[in-house]
Amino acid sequence: MNSSPFDLVTVGGGIGGSALAISMAREGARVLVLEKERQFRERVRGESLAPWGVAEAKTLGIADLLKNTCANQFLGMDMGFGVRNIVETTLQRQAGLTFFHPEMQEVLLTEAERAGAQVRRGVSVIAVEPTANKSTVIARHTKDEQITARLVVAADGRGSAARKWAAFTTQKTPQPFYFAGVLLTGVASPQDVMTYLFNPDLALVVGIVPLTKGRWRAYLGYYSENGPFLQGTEKLDAFLAQSKTMAPSIADAYANVKSVGPLASFEGTESWVDHPYRDGLVLLGDAAGTSDPTFGQGMSITLRDVRVLRDALLSHSDWDSAGHHFAREHDLYFHTIHKVCGWLRILFQDPRPEAEALRRRAMPLIAEDLTRVPDHLLSGPDMPADETVRERLFGES
Repeated sequence: MNSSPFDLVTVGGGIGGSALAISMAREGARVLVLEKERQFRERVRGESLAPWGVAEAKTLGIADLLKNTCANQFLGMDMGFGVRNIVETTLQRQAGLTFFHPEMQEVLLTEAERAGAQVRRGVSVIAVEPTANKSTVIARHTKDEQITARLVVAADGRGSAARKWAAFTTQKTPQPFYFAGVLLTGVASPQDVMTYLFNPDLALVVGIVPLTKGRWRAYLGYYSENGPFLQGTEKLDAFLAQSKTMAPSIADAYANVKSVGPLASFEGTESWVDHPYRDGLVLLGDAAGTSDPTFGQGMSITLRDVRVLRDALLSHSDWDSAGHHFAREHDLYFHTIHKVCGWLRILFQDPRPEAEALRRRAMPLIAEDLTRVPDHLLSGPDMPADETVRERLFGES
């Protein structure tokens, strides 16, 4: 028996920390969630679940909760080849989900409390001291407190402090792209269709993601050498102007928009930890690995992390073994997504001459047969991603 007051402490109460707390509390685990924000605020973050991520949400028992409270379902995907019915054509036969991130966080954190987890907000974690059987979190509120648990889960995002405290080694693949986002109203675009267009000649990507309450998240991916860096309200006109060059349909969609949130840009650099478990500390979601935000896989990967970790903890009496099992599984699916995103980036985004040479061979074949493009972004990392798949994409077979 664990003599600590908690079986599990999550550092962070976002989608990963809250979803894990819900799942484990429903199974009778003693769970504590430590969240530094008293009220979640608007920032540019991931706000969509691909069909494979929705399947994970269903397995975790939170998909209907999201649909009934804060989520919008999208049934179609427009990538310049006409609107694709994703319910009929994805491996999971699921619609996708989008949500305004702060509303989603409040819904899941409230559900974690309802499930029996203890939630403390306005708490800063200042240290984690992991050991294999009992780890310690040092939390600061009105005073410092030492909290012990059988397992600590760091779900504290891409800048994870817990990852640094435990001296995990971070791997990085720098990318010469930025990805900007802003919250808009007045977009002339369907509520049930997500638009994602790539133009490698312009080195641009435009995304229009319908949320709830008449809001859309607008995204623009751009080559870092083309500047300027798009951040702050004074750069909104430049953001919209570049987006409108993509296609007449985008210019029409943005004809009468209004910004209702900050404009922010992020590097496309991918970073990750190999084997994100050590001595009673698990890294979850973006703390374990961030994929290129251009391809929108972060939320789905996070829920896959939660489901795999939950299943491992419920299947192993030795949670140290469970942590290692999770880490091995995470490495497999994270690197599948990482690999396929790299292929797609070269073919659909990279403006350099060597990528253009590949497109001259590949694109005519893709136009004849769209199945040459691997469907991992919508159908997930369980699909094959071997050399045969790569050769078909690049027109080598």
